[in-house]
Amino acid sequence: MSDDKSEPKLELHKDYLGRQVVLSVSRGKRPHDAPKPRVGKDAPPEKCFFCPGNEHLTPPEIDRIEKDGKWEIRVFPNKFPAFHESSKKAYGRHEIIVETPDHQKTLSELSVENLKDYLSMVKRRMEAARQDGRLKYTSVFKNEGQAAGASLEHSHTQLVGMEFVPKYVLKIAKKTAAFSKMEKKEKKGIWFDNGHFFAFCPKASRFPYETWIVPKKQVSSLVGLDDQGLHSLAECLKAALGALDAESGYQPYNIVFHSGPHDWSAFPFHLEILPRHSTWAGFEFATEVVMSSSVPSVCAKELGSLVKT
Repeated sequence: MSDDKSEPKLELHKDYLGRQVVLSVSRGKRPHDAPKPRVGKDAPPEKCFFCPGNEHLTPPEIDRIEKDGKWEIRVFPNKFPAFHESSKKAYGRHEIIVETPDHQKTLSELSVENLKDYLSMVKRRMEAARQDGRLKYTSVFKNEGQAAGASLEHSHTQLVGMEFVPKYVLKIAKKTAAFSKMEKKEKKGIWFDNGHFFAFCPKASRFPYETWIVPKKQVSSLVGLDDQGLHSLAECLKAALGALDAESGYQPYNIVFHSGPHDWSAFPFHLEILPRHSTWAGFEFATEVVMSSSVPSVCAKELGSLVKT
């Protein structure tokens, strides 16, 4: 073994699905850059498809939540769907959930009650998708920022119902037992816990400050959460996104709701928040192994210190 003290300390981590991450521990000790400036939303609200007053620019509304006679959350079909009820080869539904009428706000700037309403709407739309017997799975995800795949600035979530269960979801289902031990195995990475849900940076994080939100009691999807459960998840989501946005200056990220297939009662439901601080390059695409220079335990401590109480 070399005596060169400058030799980098490297580790190879595997996550619950067997994905591999090469971690440069020594680089995690490097000086941190100054906080990034907030990414602005430049599109004028009067030209935004999702802003109040422009409802006629979207497909016909199918659901909403109102406050004081005005909409707080709106749902309508995606104008450019990946799945549609009229398609013979890609039957399904593709919906847009606009989370707030405020063009400039992101999820982290909504109150816990607003976030609970948002989660309640997602649950309601998932329940509606389950009424269609042809649909087997509903995917819910959010792209925040252009680098995360968002084509429009106004904060929104997408829901896709499909006739099949993706192979990746089946792969997660096979690891249900491993996921049940997550709280104990990921103890060093946990940085928020409200007794019902906990947030942590996984040891095999693929992205800097990657955060998972996991329930303490087994539940297969949002559909299985009662009113208290939705409130607790909203509280955890508020803390997680607030800390991430404070750390990054509101940089792009993805949120993925990993839920079980419609007719399954046992599945490790969880949310993954994937900040897009880094870009995958040739090595990742050539090997499906991710290179990372951020130490998850260090990221967890930083995020924990940014949680607002």
